[in-house]
Amino acid sequence: MKTRKNLEIKIQIDSIAKYRRLAVSYAETAKKKSHFTETQKDIYYSVKDGRLKLRIINGRNGVLIFYRRSSSTGKRVSNYILAETTAPDELDSIMKTLHGIKVTVDKKREIFIADNVRIHLDSVKGLGKYLEFEVIFRSIKTARSVLKGLIEHFKLDESAFIKGSYSDLLIKKGQ
Repeated sequence: MKTRKNLEIKIQIDSIAKYRRLAVSYAETAKKKSHFTETQKDIYYSVKDGRLKLRIINGRNGVLIFYRRSSSTGKRVSNYILAETTAPDELDSIMKTLHGIKVTVDKKREIFIADNVRIHLDSVKGLGKYLEFEVIFRSIKTARSVLKGLIEHFKLDESAFIKGSYSDLLIKKGQ
């Protein structure tokens, strides 16, 4: 079982198009890059420790994601484990029976990958539009430096970073 780490931020935005242009220009110099769009349904289950969600991608495949992360600051380190599945509906039935559903998040996600950076442009049902960065790392010092460059490139106001996840925001909103 391989635990992975990323340093991430999330911020609400008014225009996907504006940030898409910035994402394209950021990714231009990357050695490893890709760009694609997915519909994602994240089903969060009620668990005592950490967070557990099943992400169903484009209605076909899925990834079970367990993670722990502090929500005390806008810049957060996540420790996570992924398990892919080609039977997400069956896995959801099992997880629902074992844990119950906490909340479901539906979104359209445009993803830019630039080396070890994932830039997400999200349209989240019931919440609006968001920009999210995930810097996958081995060295937190390097990740902080990369994140600082992203924040500068996108000209973001750090005081507007969101501390919680989309699931937290939907629960707070009462959905």
